[in-house]
Amino acid sequence: MLPAWIFFSLSIKSSDHQSLRSAVFYVIPLIPCLTYSVYFGGFLTQFLIEKMGMMGAVPPPYGYYVPDVVVAATVGVVTGWCVGPLIPVCSHWLARFSILQLLLHVSVLALALSSQFFPYSNAAPKRVVFQHTLVTTDVNRIVDSSYEFSVVDSNSLLFLFKYAPEVANELHIGQELSFETANMSNRETWMGIFPVSLLFSQSLKFPARSDGILKHYRYFPHLSNYKPHTVSSDKSRRVYLEFYLGDLKEVWVAVLNITGPLSSWSFADNMLPASETVDGGPPSYILRLSGNSQRNWTFWLEASSSDDLRVEVAVVDQVLDDEAKRLKSLFPEWADVIAYSSFMSSYIF
Repeated sequence: MLPAWIFFSLSIKSSDHQSLRSAVFYVIPLIPCLTYSVYFGGFLTQFLIEKMGMMGAVPPPYGYYVPDVVVAATVGVVTGWCVGPLIPVCSHWLARFSILQLLLHVSVLALALSSQFFPYSNAAPKRVVFQHTLVTTDVNRIVDSSYEFSVVDSNSLLFLFKYAPEVANELHIGQELSFETANMSNRETWMGIFPVSLLFSQSLKFPARSDGILKHYRYFPHLSNYKPHTVSSDKSRRVYLEFYLGDLKEVWVAVLNITGPLSSWSFADNMLPASETVDGGPPSYILRLSGNSQRNWTFWLEASSSDDLRVEVAVVDQVLDDEAKRLKSLFPEWADVIAYSSFMSSYIF
């Protein structure tokens, strides 16, 4: 901006007054600065809008407006630093009543028109996470089955079911649905996609049948000892485990949440990662095994004392039963639904 101001000052001294010629002498050297400001500001705004759309559903009522306020403030700042260098010189011609009146009318018209359209379209769909949760025991028994829903947009699930009446009817949701009376989903049931689940502020749970998944699979994931545990001289205990994925077809990831006096394991050069603590619970260690395996996973866990190690398992499979597929198909086009099955089980060693 310094060369632009020098050229502008020289032009003013040569003509003794501010003219269009002096404004041109100011703007031309300023073009590289303005180009960079517009480029960087546009990139920043686009990046922020994307991240605000992924920040999760903030609890109402203020949650509806927080992302919009942040984006609006950022757009205002970006507009200021892109247009600000022009104001000292160009305001002489722009600060006219007719121009300000035109800008005001355009702003009011844009507000009036934008409020008449549904906020989501095919180009910018609402992102919905649909999980069919199956709690299993042993290798072929299901003890609980449910549908869990959450969103990663600023509007809540109440907004989703209000404008997706076919889904609401299928789930037997009435007009009186509220977060105070609905069956809320626990954060632990989303362990299969942790830490994405941290984006969810409120999730809902609905009962579901489990006989459909039995038509696809006979055996479910299971964790067991494959040889007796050993105790070392320092009283540490090593547990030898075998992880069986059953006959699941399209495994995305298997997650093991280990709590207790864990001191080492057979992964990552026997180095434990930083522990995770969610909602004030005990420190735990998250282990992720990607994809399917032709053989069973075998590994060991080492406990620093004789206290129990608790291992919670969640396996994310991309296969849905027929009933879950039909429920997914009932969502309107503006809803981008990510659906999968999550097989969960718990063990103590």
